[in-house]
Amino acid sequence: MRETSGGVEFGCDWVIKELISENLSPINVDEEFEESIRQCYPETITVLWMELDAVMVAKDSDPTAWRIAKDEWLDQEVSENLLMEIDSNYYRISDIEEYLDQELNE
Repeated sequence: MRETSGGVEFGCDWVIKELISENLSPINVDEEFEESIRQCYPETITVLWMELDAVMVAKDSDPTAWRIAKDEWLDQEVSENLLMEIDSNYYRISDIEEYLDQELNE
């Protein structure tokens, strides 16, 4: 049990979330999404005499579509239990499992 501004909170979910947020670093969602897309589309695009990164062209050409795609990717990663959201931050499940294994083995 812990005391909050709204009263008392029972359960242990808050303990786990607190331990994770204090001991692990959240991912940078923008960088992770960009890297995921870059793995799918590693090629460059030739426009006239310029060689352009396909990811940057997509990102700069249509920021709204990029944001929607990033949100869909994020939802998919969470639904596949690859990421966990805690207080609007995202953590890799594999990092959480590794942290818990370390703590249990100490």
